[in-house]
Amino acid sequence: MSNFTRPTLPTRVSAFCRRWLPMILLAPAAVLLGAWSFQDGEEKVTVKGQDVPLLTVFKSIKKQAGYNFFYAANFVNDKERVSVDMQNARVDDVLRKVLGHDYTWVYNENAVSITKKKEEVKRSEAPAAPVKDSSVNQITVSGSVTDAKGAPIPGATVMVKGTHDGASTDENGHFSLAGVRPNAVLVISSVGFEKREIPVKGKTILAKLNVSVNDLDETVVVAYGETTQRANTGAVTVVRGEQIQNLPNRSFDKSLQGMVPGLQITNGTGQPGGGVGNIVLRGIATGGELVDGTTVRNPLIVIDGIPVSQDPIQIRISGTAISNPLSQLNPSDIETITVLKDAAAIALYGSKASNGVILVTTKRGKSGKTVFSFRHQTDIASRWKGEMQVLDRQEYLDLLYETYRNTDPARWTDDAIRADLQQKFPVQANGDFYPAPNWYSELYTGDATTVTNEISMSGGSDRNNFYLNVEHSDQKGIIRRTGYKRTSLRFNFENRASDWLKFGINTTFSYNRQDYSNTSDAFQTNGIAEVMSPLNPVRLADGNYMLNYEWGTSSAIPLANPLAAAEYNINRNTSYRGLAKLYGEVGFLKYLRFTSNVGVDFMLTESKEKVDPRLFDPVNYSTGVGRVEEMDLRNANIINTNILRFDRQINEKHIINILLGQEAQVLNRKHLLVSVKGLGLPYYDQINSPGATVQRYGGVSTRETLLSFFGQANYAFRDRYFISSSLRRDGSSRFGDRKRFGTYWSAGLGWLITSEPFMKQVPWLSYLKIRGSIGAAGNSAAIDRLTRYDILEISTFQGNVAVYPGTSPGNPDVRWEETFTWDAGLEARFLQDRIIVAADIYKRNTSDLISRINLPQSSGYYSVLSNIGNIENSGVELSLSADIIRNGTFRWNVSANWSANQNKLTKANVPSAATVNNKMANEVGRNYNSFYLKKWAGVNPADGLPTWIDSTGKTTSDYNAAIREFVGKPQPDGFGAVTSTLNFGNLELSAMFYYQYGFQVFNSALANPLLTDGRYPYANQVKQALDRWQKPGDIASNPRRMLNNTDGGDRFSTRYLFDGDYIRLKNITLSYTFPGNMLGWSGLSSLRVYVQGNNLALWTKFPGQDPDNSDLTGSTFYAYPSQRSFSGGLNVNF
Repeated sequence: MSNFTRPTLPTRVSAFCRRWLPMILLAPAAVLLGAWSFQDGEEKVTVKGQDVPLLTVFKSIKKQAGYNFFYAANFVNDKERVSVDMQNARVDDVLRKVLGHDYTWVYNENAVSITKKKEEVKRSEAPAAPVKDSSVNQITVSGSVTDAKGAPIPGATVMVKGTHDGASTDENGHFSLAGVRPNAVLVISSVGFEKREIPVKGKTILAKLNVSVNDLDETVVVAYGETTQRANTGAVTVVRGEQIQNLPNRSFDKSLQGMVPGLQITNGTGQPGGGVGNIVLRGIATGGELVDGTTVRNPLIVIDGIPVSQDPIQIRISGTAISNPLSQLNPSDIETITVLKDAAAIALYGSKASNGVILVTTKRGKSGKTVFSFRHQTDIASRWKGEMQVLDRQEYLDLLYETYRNTDPARWTDDAIRADLQQKFPVQANGDFYPAPNWYSELYTGDATTVTNEISMSGGSDRNNFYLNVEHSDQKGIIRRTGYKRTSLRFNFENRASDWLKFGINTTFSYNRQDYSNTSDAFQTNGIAEVMSPLNPVRLADGNYMLNYEWGTSSAIPLANPLAAAEYNINRNTSYRGLAKLYGEVGFLKYLRFTSNVGVDFMLTESKEKVDPRLFDPVNYSTGVGRVEEMDLRNANIINTNILRFDRQINEKHIINILLGQEAQVLNRKHLLVSVKGLGLPYYDQINSPGATVQRYGGVSTRETLLSFFGQANYAFRDRYFISSSLRRDGSSRFGDRKRFGTYWSAGLGWLITSEPFMKQVPWLSYLKIRGSIGAAGNSAAIDRLTRYDILEISTFQGNVAVYPGTSPGNPDVRWEETFTWDAGLEARFLQDRIIVAADIYKRNTSDLISRINLPQSSGYYSVLSNIGNIENSGVELSLSADIIRNGTFRWNVSANWSANQNKLTKANVPSAATVNNKMANEVGRNYNSFYLKKWAGVNPADGLPTWIDSTGKTTSDYNAAIREFVGKPQPDGFGAVTSTLNFGNLELSAMFYYQYGFQVFNSALANPLLTDGRYPYANQVKQALDRWQKPGDIASNPRRMLNNTDGGDRFSTRYLFDGDYIRLKNITLSYTFPGNMLGWSGLSSLRVYVQGNNLALWTKFPGQDPDNSDLTGSTFYAYPSQRSFSGGLNVNF
């Protein structure tokens, strides 16, 4: 079938994405022309009034055009009455009408500063008679406002204390204020910064404001809206974009480790491109399998209102998922990340939210001058743990000869052993083995660099704002021929056409390419440095690669040279991703707003694997054939959300917010796969290569829908009592007709105790709030799109096509998983916010767990997905932030968080101790998916045989007589982080430690094959193998070694189960921000330089790569190694 051609549709889609999609996403930039099309004061307003105060005119202009007015009370009498009737007139003309010719005014972004003309000022200031009063000495005060590092703060408010006189700073942080008494006090404030009061004492003020990290009135993004920390009744944690943008992770989720109480993140792998890790919020709340990857346990992730797919769209065709789709999003585009935890926070997302919700808000432009920014960062990474301690050549040969002799000493003399090894391993012309290679230096690159460059521009006015960012990142892998490249573009734009209408668009597009070079095959590349025999050379005497090796059992399983595979084979994923949201909002009837948006999450992945015909192919289990496989995967998620809001404040006592919404979502997924074998020449790499024949082909196309209706009501009284409630009804096509709909709800209460009058007598307590919530959310991700259908399979035998049932029947009666949660929280601040404390306790009960149960053989099936029982999670979360020193330019802050969660199965519809796999099982009252293994009892000193514990509690050498017991769990009892930050002037030094404790990890790498007592005799072993039994009476850790021993101690038991507790020095960062007065000559508005180290140290007793590299079953195998990295970079604003 040499004329077989690849399907054309994905190719056309791919070409379209490469050529046209970036232009389409950039098209809205044309709208920006209107953002700069007006001069200050050119906005049109309508002002009417007979004999009204001047202040009324100012308020009318502010409402229509957004201007704030600043003036000295002794110069401008805002109670003076005027008459005006101007329609659709310029702001400047209106001011000229009502102020006349005696005043002058200056526009500064959205501020208008009004003063009398100089001659009028002199006239008004001339006293009728000498008066001893400080007002006669009024002066003009000027200065600048910067942050603690010297960067200017535009738009800061500078007010004279006790008056309404004030001004705002320009884009360079400068201000000028006339008519100020010499003994006055200036109050300087800005959103996100601590307010500061400064006595005038002169004509020039240089004010530095400290960031208000926990500003209670700052906007917090929540489900379908915004609130403030003060008014929020839910358990939420906010992480700012600047906290993660310079970390060396390709995906933002891994940067959150240690920053959010209750959020447990494991890295899984150090694979370039992020690698698929695990995100668990407040314990495992689902029994779902690995549906579409590992994301079934992950929280819902919503980016700018669009729920995004976390399906591992970049996958190995013949293996497991290796790439994190969240790495396709640039972390530098993120403004804030809000983690929603309890029912009051998540229930509005209904059936998608039982695992929690992570809301990502991207950056937007701000009013003022257009700001250009440039960021550069270079990371240098290396294998953090160095080389695993394996046997050298002599140790290897001594152990191997002993293994032969133990098996049959009469047969295996030294000469016989050497002859056998010469048949299995390549030898030189003189019969000697080749020199032992250093597989680490051959396979690992040493230091691998990642270079990231990005440029952005942002700005706007009171009517428009925009943000544009272009980024390119090139990550080299520490394993040869591995890497990841990303080019991303983001464009956000919003226009407020009038007081009642605004619209906008948020878009991002990314191109991603990943080279993984067989890094997920069990004994390819990342594991080869440990398991490869030191008798195997990399190259032969002529300098060419030794292409294939034999190793393992007596069957001499072949193994391709990983260096030759990296050079000759192709293992690549190429993907394109686009996220876009178009939205509009209309205000009407004073208190009502209607918002509608349409969002799209589109992904196209092209995966390709080629095995050179000269190399061993683990799929076809052959050498000399060759194989090419290509896969196209397309996901399109379209969502439309419509919301009606009612917001009203009554008598400054009552605040009422009501929301009604409807949402419809459609998810389309298509998957095409073609595999051919029989490559005539090594350089053939296409599925239509001459002579190639189709080996397998297939595809699937699915479509699912979700329809939702929801509502929310919030009430606040006197800014101290808060009530919230929500209700949502979801219908999903994933479920059968009788189980399609689910209803979810929440109720929350909050009491801001420090707003009570009686708390005024407690000055050391600046903030105290208690809150609580109850409610229910669901999980539809625990099943896939086809669970309710019977799946048929097709087979061909002797030219005839047969259709037969699959291994699992459909189950249309599967019910939604539902999680009922209650939460109680406390938030407190002491000593003028020097100490900030937050605490939560919670309990989550998940009912109708969905998992697979085994069926009797008589059914004709293996298993079926069904509702199997209930899980309970209960826990505590604590966080603390304390300014140990806060004195002028020096500040030392220590922050810490700790989370503890207990998980157990409370109900099971399956037999007790139901086996999950060969390592895990479940039982009511125990942790869900606990380790269930035979207990290792060591080595019998008399005969060197392995022993385990039997049902009587005694040791036995009969593995089948030993019993399995519950011996541990993969989820930790607790985890958290401690961060110390020192600020001295513009210099900042910070360090973070992260820890986990109370969990176990199964070291599958030791079980297969690094410590296996001769089962894999030709694989290298770790140094621990030297402590083995050799003669009667020996007290040893490892049993007697036997050639190809299948009855040894390497079978599943607690021999390979270890405590995973660890403490990691996760990050140290040193940065310096140049003060504004040092940059005046350069044209830069701000400059920050930094260096940092990541993953610098690990304290653990775990005898493997990294306990954080474990999978969902709590096992570590040959994952891509964790890396230590050192970074340097700079952030520049122009």
